[in-house]
Amino acid sequence: MNRRAGIAAVVAAFAAILFYFSAFTVDLMHSAIVLRFGEPRRVLKEPGLYVRWPLIEGVVLLDNRVLNFVSPPQEFVLGDQKRVVISSFVRYQIVDPLTFYRVAKTTTNAESSIRSVLQSTLQQRLGDTPMATILSTKRAQLMADVSQELTDRAAEPFGIRVLDVRFKAVDLPPQNSEAVYAQMRSQRAQEAAGIRADGGRRAVEVKAEADKERVVQLAEARRQAAVLRGEGEAEATRIYNEAFGKDPAFFDFYRSLQAMRDGLTGDNTTYVGAPTGDFFRFFDRDVNTLAPGNGAASKPETPAPAAGPE
Repeated sequence: MNRRAGIAAVVAAFAAILFYFSAFTVDLMHSAIVLRFGEPRRVLKEPGLYVRWPLIEGVVLLDNRVLNFVSPPQEFVLGDQKRVVISSFVRYQIVDPLTFYRVAKTTTNAESSIRSVLQSTLQQRLGDTPMATILSTKRAQLMADVSQELTDRAAEPFGIRVLDVRFKAVDLPPQNSEAVYAQMRSQRAQEAAGIRADGGRRAVEVKAEADKERVVQLAEARRQAAVLRGEGEAEATRIYNEAFGKDPAFFDFYRSLQAMRDGLTGDNTTYVGAPTGDFFRFFDRDVNTLAPGNGAASKPETPAPAAGPE
């Protein structure tokens, strides 16, 4: 009994080891190719648990996901004879695992072949394409044509489907960059000079218009001031005439005082001599001698002679 149990244990252990080395799984992200002595025998695309003959059969897993690789920068001459340095990238997917393994075996070999075909395709296509197309929305059609040609020439023989080809960077060669930048700086300097000249011209126009408006407004203000001043002086004269006409003697006295005030100004004016002359005609008069009524200066009445003894 113990012998049978031991044999059963050995058989179970051997079966477990055999199953461990023969079982394998395939997940959603990969496809599997079962090789027998290096030759493909089966292609497994569905995920699950599978078995193989240990030591006789091997398994190669291929990625089902979208893969991509970058093409190194390369200089191209465009249709308008301009030189550019373009780096691009390719997105692809393995759709036929068996063909891919038989032709390329690894993604490195496939990408190397596709990269060389991509560079020759871009060289041919860009040779007839001007710079304006690359820098505009027309580039999408150019990329679609390159993708189709790349699929026909390099992808289908490898069991690959090219999903997209795009430019990663488009630059000018170093020897042309400085010349282009110098030209751009010159154009911007010309535009700036034109804008400054237009601004200066506009400033002169605005200043001239403002000066003209200022002269017109000042002239109008002076005219109105002269009219108002004349009207004021006429009104003042009328008031003076109406006021002084009531008392000519007082008017004569007032005007004489004004003349003295204007003529004898300052602190260093000294008068020496008798106040004779028409200018000083009021100097020798007593204010009490001015009659109050109509303003005329009345002469002092001669006192009546005293009555003497008869």
